[in-house]
Amino acid sequence: MSESAGSDAVGVVIAGTGLIARFHAQAVKDSAATRLVAVCGRDAARTKAFCAESGGEAYTDLDAALSRPDAGLLLVATASGAHDEAVFAAARHRVPVLVEKPIAITAARVDAMISACREAGVPLGCIFQTRWSEEFEDARRRIAAGELGRITFARADVPWWRDDSYYTGSSWHGTKTMDGGGALINQAIHAVDWLVALMPPVTEVKAFTATLAHPMEAEDTVSAALRFEGGALGQIYATTASYPGRPKRIEITGTKGTLEIGAASAQGTSRPDSMPCDQHRLAIEAFVESMRGGRPYPIDGAEARKSVDLIERIYRSGEETPPA
Repeated sequence: MSESAGSDAVGVVIAGTGLIARFHAQAVKDSAATRLVAVCGRDAARTKAFCAESGGEAYTDLDAALSRPDAGLLLVATASGAHDEAVFAAARHRVPVLVEKPIAITAARVDAMISACREAGVPLGCIFQTRWSEEFEDARRRIAAGELGRITFARADVPWWRDDSYYTGSSWHGTKTMDGGGALINQAIHAVDWLVALMPPVTEVKAFTATLAHPMEAEDTVSAALRFEGGALGQIYATTASYPGRPKRIEITGTKGTLEIGAASAQGTSRPDSMPCDQHRLAIEAFVESMRGGRPYPIDGAEARKSVDLIERIYRSGEETPPA
């Protein structure tokens, strides 16, 4: 239990013991709204070591962890391809569940998760923590107020770098079965989420994907051209093959103004362990507030599905365009 957590703090179970699970554990510790009660991982020794550092009781059986009377919220921080497995467990135990991005690796699997949670009466949400940034709130306000006029173009650039060890040292990074793909669905999905949140739906996609710099199954470079409903055009560039890694950038431009949103620092461009967890805490607290009857959580299953659907469409277009 975190020192700041009160007696009414929600008991949190974390599924997963990897890097992102550590972000979740720190966010839980930093919040007065939550306390860590259990962690579930596939490897017993690793899970015990995780709990010795972060707190909570170690489990290798998620059903057992969710059976605890103090299990009030499940945070899913497993490999992306295993997210639905954890969500179905939460639905069985009627425990609210908040999932690290992407909520799942295919839209069909998102639909199954939504159905399971709806039938069980369980709240389902996804963590896209950058939506809790001042830049996102300002962009949404300006677009809603019509300050950009008619929007004509939107682009997202994520020119990041990962060493080969990021892929060779992981059992799932860069794999299609457990990561769902490469640079686009893992590293660039936050930028994709901004586009689907701030822009109209995408009506047309033309894309190229390539594996150019790393020993991995999926792509490390993507270039996609988009057409949005209403006529605006767009572009997404995502890579983990741009040494030494540069900050991501989003641009939305129109007939009256332009938004240029760049990351405030280079955190995460080459080292994912360098990112702060403050926005994770804000996302978790917003979900807990919604559980308690407050404002609805802004990224439910249907909202989180939008980025997965667009990414799937980009991948399909890339597969349909063979290399020269």
